[in-house]
Amino acid sequence: MKIKGQPIWVLFSLVTAACLGLLLLGFFLALRENVSGSPSSLTKSSTPTKEPSNKTLFLALGDSLTRGTGDSSGQGYVTRVRKTLEKNEGSMSVINLGIKGQTSYQLQSQIKQPKVGEFLKKAGRISITIGGNDLFRKGDSLKTLDGKQAILARQAYENNLRQILTIIRQKNKEAPVFLIGLYNPFGDLGDHKETSAEVLKWNNAMETIAQDYQQIVVVPIYDIFQLHPKSYLYSDRFHPNAAGYDYIAERLLQAMNQE
Repeated sequence: MKIKGQPIWVLFSLVTAACLGLLLLGFFLALRENVSGSPSSLTKSSTPTKEPSNKTLFLALGDSLTRGTGDSSGQGYVTRVRKTLEKNEGSMSVINLGIKGQTSYQLQSQIKQPKVGEFLKKAGRISITIGGNDLFRKGDSLKTLDGKQAILARQAYENNLRQILTIIRQKNKEAPVFLIGLYNPFGDLGDHKETSAEVLKWNNAMETIAQDYQQIVVVPIYDIFQLHPKSYLYSDRFHPNAAGYDYIAERLLQAMNQE
């Protein structure tokens, strides 16, 4: 049979070729859509777990105050602050590296450790309590510390503190660092004028050093313990009790703008 002079098989071949072409075109378009879909859908499918923000890590460094020594509840200021941060911002990771009896020289050595350096890089907030053991030599009321010794001890502390803050800033240039000031646990003793004057000198040194760095905030707590030390000190008359840690946490949260 012929159609306009052409065999029917020619027409059949043309129709078959057209159908095959349409199938190939459809397959190509479908494949292209799957491979080059929208960036948002591709990101969701290729990123199953979102990396946590650095802001969710609160790193606490320092001595027995960071450890929470003297608090019968075991919370210290660190846990109190964490609870408020979680209430205001959601889930919060906390790493507490406080060591009872630690001096500024020992803290300088601690933050040079590779693992601690990794924590510093990831931290969104850093708090530090350091200097009490340098000044009071783990409980001494300064009765045996003469003027020359006091000056040498303060100078050594200042050098160590500068090294500490320099190392922290080398690891993490953005995280705010909250340097908690010193208080006088012997404010109700006979030599309180001398000890209080020395504590104020150390606090002033902290303030001066902090001004040389970005995002370093000194959190004052001297006044909390000055008038009524018995109300806020543990039975050892050196470390804060639960009420004392309440106030320290409150001051730190104020500095963090987290009241």
